[in-house]
Amino acid sequence: MHRLAEFPTPKTLRLVTAVAFLFTAAIFFVFRVHDRPLRPYDIVAFELAWTPQKAETIMGVWGEAGSQTARESLFIDFGYLPAYSFFFAGLTLMAARAVTARLQTLGFVLTFAPFGSAASDAIENFALLSVLRTPTNPSAFALTLAGVCATLKFSLLVICLLYMLGAFIYRRVRGAR
Repeated sequence: MHRLAEFPTPKTLRLVTAVAFLFTAAIFFVFRVHDRPLRPYDIVAFELAWTPQKAETIMGVWGEAGSQTARESLFIDFGYLPAYSFFFAGLTLMAARAVTARLQTLGFVLTFAPFGSAASDAIENFALLSVLRTPTNPSAFALTLAGVCATLKFSLLVICLLYMLGAFIYRRVRGAR
């Protein structure tokens, strides 16, 4: 784990994180344009539908055209997974390298959290694709699985963000002494 203190090199880490940021931002903007027909519901509402009744309501509002847009969005999301994973992992690792002791060790562990988030996101995507195949009889299991995976995905990313914020505050307080 402590190998992360030196590998990858700072220059490589900055480069990978910057490239990942560019891909993350680009795909984010693709989603903003591509997913407009899904309004008033968005793909996150579908990820967190949890029940067949809620999913049926969402897919009913979308209609066949909206469901096709949602399918496309889920496939685009598979390209988003490595982008945001490397971006969040890079930022988390940079934050970990900026602190010491147990806080650093925690950061090294959390560096892997975005990849767990992406794995959870992939499972969620497959579950939602199966729901879209049967819009009049959505699987309660698939919707529960998607909801659990979406919650886990967002939770892991929020934990990384909180860690980065904590590391920033730690450095500021420590530097003020």
